[in-house]
Amino acid sequence: MSPRQVIIRAPATTANLGPGFDCLGMALDLWAEVAISTEAPPAAFSPDPAERMAADAARRFYSHVGKEAPDSLWAHYRARIPVARGLGASAVARAAGLLGANALLGEPLDREAILALGTELEGHPDNMAAVLFGGLQVVVLDGGSVIHAGLAAPAGLKAVLFVPDVEMPTDESRRALPTQLSRQDAVYNIGRAALLVTALAGGRLDLLDVATRDRLHQPARAKIFPPMEPIFQAARRAGALGVFLSGGGSTILALASGEEERIGRAMAEAAAREGIGGETMITKPSEQGAQVALAG
Repeated sequence: MSPRQVIIRAPATTANLGPGFDCLGMALDLWAEVAISTEAPPAAFSPDPAERMAADAARRFYSHVGKEAPDSLWAHYRARIPVARGLGASAVARAAGLLGANALLGEPLDREAILALGTELEGHPDNMAAVLFGGLQVVVLDGGSVIHAGLAAPAGLKAVLFVPDVEMPTDESRRALPTQLSRQDAVYNIGRAALLVTALAGGRLDLLDVATRDRLHQPARAKIFPPMEPIFQAARRAGALGVFLSGGGSTILALASGEEERIGRAMAEAAAREGIGGETMITKPSEQGAQVALAG
């Protein structure tokens, strides 16, 4: 008998990592559990936007494989990743919906097909690849194909997050981006994206400060979130190996291999001086992607 409910455990992600706009994503050891069910929801259940997104993704999966989704299909978050903070909440919701529907239907698609469908829903592949496969994912679109390659982060690398009280919805954040770059700025970013992957693959933590700098999206997004640069500077002074805006923001992520508490305090204090509150979290990259945790 097919299961009527599955629980998907999915990691938060960070995308871009500075220069790797829309092509670098990394899973974080910060998790959400999303239930996808075909049993009737409780009478008082009122889905939030992330839950509606997960359920819509599940329905899209049914349609994609030529099945009719049950009218009773719904989704529920058991734990939450901050929304509109650049931690991949939409990719988590959509990946959970797709993986949940796949499990409910006996797994007709493999992860590569789910990545392609998730990329179609998200509009870009970086977070989706990291959610589904874990680790650091380098991902590109090649015609109608989504090509990705993963690698593990260096042992002992930590991620210090400052999650501001201020939202930066992805659509608004992307609208602020330039439509053209100078050749100089394009070369700047291409070189640093390549250096970043090489540094992480080879454990060259000394290169991360240079390798995480960017001229493509962060200067434009700093106009939406002016405290960004002062928080960057505070993190570097406190010992961060590299620091960048996580995804479209507003979370700022500092890479570290020590002094994590100090770095977190420095970012929070810099934000407070700019009139911004928020939460500091210390986590690490996750080598594991989303999994079906329970089916029944």
